[in-house]
Amino acid sequence: MYLNKAMDMGFRAWKEATLARLNSGSLVVQTARGAVEYAVAGTGPAVLVVHGRPGGYDQGLMIARILNDLEFRFIPVSRPGYLRTPLETGRSPEDQADALTALLDVLRVPQAAVIALSAGGPAAFQFALRHPSRCWGVVAISTRTQRLVRAPLGLRIMHSVLGTSDAVGWLLTRLIARMPRGIVASKGMLLEGVRTFIPYSLRRAGSSNDLFQMARLPQYPLSEIRTPTLVIHGTADRVVSCSKAELAANAIPQAELIRIPGGGHGVIFVQHHWLAPKILEFLKAHAPTGLAAAGPT
Repeated sequence: MYLNKAMDMGFRAWKEATLARLNSGSLVVQTARGAVEYAVAGTGPAVLVVHGRPGGYDQGLMIARILNDLEFRFIPVSRPGYLRTPLETGRSPEDQADALTALLDVLRVPQAAVIALSAGGPAAFQFALRHPSRCWGVVAISTRTQRLVRAPLGLRIMHSVLGTSDAVGWLLTRLIARMPRGIVASKGMLLEGVRTFIPYSLRRAGSSNDLFQMARLPQYPLSEIRTPTLVIHGTADRVVSCSKAELAANAIPQAELIRIPGGGHGVIFVQHHWLAPKILEFLKAHAPTGLAAAGPT
């Protein structure tokens, strides 16, 4: 009984601290499309960072820290249904692209590039398709552009387990923190990544909506994208086949494809030391001048 009580107190303290950390690290603004949660890191040409499933602005901040170049103004967002962006702000990738543009309007940012991870890909490509004058570059990392027939078993199990209780996520972080350093290549990176999945209760609505939307994706007219695009994909990705990335890169007129031999779905976190310079090189090659926003952050 005392052990259960102690564990319950530990979980409650963890959840309160986690919520405080998440809320203090971001802002929520009202846009023409609804409320949007975002954060800002750096100055200079704007770069939206759009997370995968599950995720939130905190996953985008993780990518911004990986790139570690404050000459760009990284703007990680929480897509609708994640953390403090309500699902009503935009369920479909098209609506989410419009919400990104509405956020730029509030921030008085004329143009932005977009970095998208995994399930954030459809919203990013729709941003380039629907608002070409507002988008100066696209970086698509392990992204989906075609309909999802069935999620891989491992992902289904992970989401199912995390969805049972936020206490599961708490226990998982405690387990990783106690792992000997030799078991995983980068325990710190793994722990930080897991933290962008939890508390799952704050990401469940967006995660469920993503599944619904991915199963109904139409064929995007990617050949109409005129924005410079960098596609990054691991050849061993079991969540989104590398062949899908190759098709997308071939369809987009100004696309460059980087294949990571043996790389999985989380290639940006595993091989970030090699990929970060490639991404920054692309952004610096295409960043327009004089686009730093004068608006509030």
